[in-house]
Amino acid sequence: MDKSTEQTKTTSRKHRRHTKNLQRKPNALLYWGAREYINVVNRLKFNLTATGERVHGPALLLSNHTSNEDYKYIAGSVRPARISFLATYHWFTFKKLAFWLKAIGAIPKYQFATDLESMKKIKYIVQDRKGVVYIAPEGTVYSSGHLGYISPAIAKMIRFLKVPVYTSKIQGAGLGNAKWSRHLHKGMVNVDTHLLLTADEARTLPADEIMERLTTALSYNEFDFQRQHNVLVRGSDKADGFETMFYKCPVCGSEFHIEAHGNDVHCTKCGATASFQDDFTFKWNRKSPRCFENYSQWYDWQLGEMLKAVSRPDFKLSEEVEYGYDEPGVDNYVKAGRGIMTLTHEGWDYVGSFKGEHVHEHDDPKSVFLATLKVGLHFELPYRFGRCRVFYPKNGLHSMRWHLASLAMSMILKNS
Repeated sequence: MDKSTEQTKTTSRKHRRHTKNLQRKPNALLYWGAREYINVVNRLKFNLTATGERVHGPALLLSNHTSNEDYKYIAGSVRPARISFLATYHWFTFKKLAFWLKAIGAIPKYQFATDLESMKKIKYIVQDRKGVVYIAPEGTVYSSGHLGYISPAIAKMIRFLKVPVYTSKIQGAGLGNAKWSRHLHKGMVNVDTHLLLTADEARTLPADEIMERLTTALSYNEFDFQRQHNVLVRGSDKADGFETMFYKCPVCGSEFHIEAHGNDVHCTKCGATASFQDDFTFKWNRKSPRCFENYSQWYDWQLGEMLKAVSRPDFKLSEEVEYGYDEPGVDNYVKAGRGIMTLTHEGWDYVGSFKGEHVHEHDDPKSVFLATLKVGLHFELPYRFGRCRVFYPKNGLHSMRWHLASLAMSMILKNS
């Protein structure tokens, strides 16, 4: 064997080891078995239907992010490809869950932060393996009943990868299975999949046009869908959990006086009550210009009120929080400090303790697009200082206020 042949074989072995480390291919038996099981669950529990085109790799598959069940809708609906799902890094710190995520070929990604490692894995899957990667470009579940903000970074990724792009529009999940819902309800969910861009279009179209096509393809309104298909959501617990995302009363304007039980949402300050009907609209116990027809209108008003507050030059949000971080192998965030979190136009500032030491962590407002949240519990800032960072207000319901403040701040910075 000559020297060049030996070098080629050595290089090939190194490449195989490298690509194996890059990203595991979804286990065929586990993937297909799980998908068929999920498909049955989707039909029985969610009344899910799938329409549109079949997806073939190499490709990116993009969808709107309507509920915590979206991965089930996609896995059970999109055929025939084995899909590699992009998932937040935090889920990989759970030992048992991490095993299954790796087995199905999921890709860890730090939310709203530059992550070159995940980009390498995505590139390897679609360009080398000719596979399909699924991404929800909103990055979080807004539970607004319509499409949330999509970062232009997704257009840059599309142009970089130069592979076909498909979109799956999910509709109906926000009717009964929104982020705040404590119970799953059977209504109707549709996943409609179509080719958005050919490989040539992904390579040559300007980023602005890609963004315009993408937002048009994924735009939806849950209540337009409800009226078109006469979707009915039955049950006596549709309001449970509502107060974790809707903290401001639209009638009297008071904050954190909302209670939700059964099908009723009630303000303890002014007595206004909204009752969920089977079409998921509200029936109020009084008349007021702000007795909204549905939660989507309530969400938009609540965000609008936050925008007014953040627009003031002296805006300041501050309160005591506990500081948590992710510890690999521990099935939850570990609380390791206590201090004061403050948000102003100068940025985010945490001053307090972390692992027994005094720290002052500052984040520029432009570096924090969104503080994601676990409703009723905590909010999270982007990965930094070598860890995921979560903050627990004394009243967990305040997490939604921090979430909306971060969104309002980003909207103002974007338009300035």
